[in-house]
Amino acid sequence: MAKIKGSDTIEITRSQIKLNPYNPKRHTDGDVAQQAKNIRKYGYLGGIVWNRKSGNLIDGHKRVMALDTINKYDGGNDYRLKVEVVDYDNKTELEQMTYMATKNTKADFNLIAPYFDMIDPDSIGLSDEEIRTIESLAADYKDGYMQDLSDSFMQGIYGPERKEETFDEIREGRSEKEQMGKKESVELKKRIKEVQKRKESDIRFHILLEFRNEDEHRIFCESLGYFPSKDMIINGMELLQRL
Repeated sequence: MAKIKGSDTIEITRSQIKLNPYNPKRHTDGDVAQQAKNIRKYGYLGGIVWNRKSGNLIDGHKRVMALDTINKYDGGNDYRLKVEVVDYDNKTELEQMTYMATKNTKADFNLIAPYFDMIDPDSIGLSDEEIRTIESLAADYKDGYMQDLSDSFMQGIYGPERKEETFDEIREGRSEKEQMGKKESVELKKRIKEVQKRKESDIRFHILLEFRNEDEHRIFCESLGYFPSKDMIINGMELLQRL
């Protein structure tokens, strides 16, 4: 296996760090306060990426700002903190900062919903809107709606005998669908519609949205304030209010 390059974890003084003037993320005072609250409660867990060549941050601006708040940093009262250090030229610094700001995976609220009642939303800084969205999804899990939909989907693709397939296998089935020819795809849609028709008295009304690519899906979701993720289920009246 080829050796993969990586950062080194070191400890430096705060005065060695410069907030990157090109940072594409905006952090409000509320964001920083919430981060400081989390650090005070659970400790600083790392994740700050610092470019030794320029002294600029590449990632972790909010964490540094939160640590400044906790340590009452004013430029003169230095403190030490752990960072991931790299040695990049200016172009690579900007590229990696932009990548980390735009390509980091966002949480899939559908996957948070099943365990949401086991955590304290206030401890992780969720907004009221995010909490309402997850609570709506959690309610769907509890009343069996999600299971009904997954059962319908699996029966539509595989038939009743494959009802216990995992979600990974469902996704594989979707990939197989994309590879099908026109005839097979038409037949598949017909089978799904038949299953949905048989279950229409048991499941809620729904609308299926299709996008040509991932970018279209992301733009649609973010324009309405949703985190883009696969297999999303959005409450219709909530969407209408946002529109």
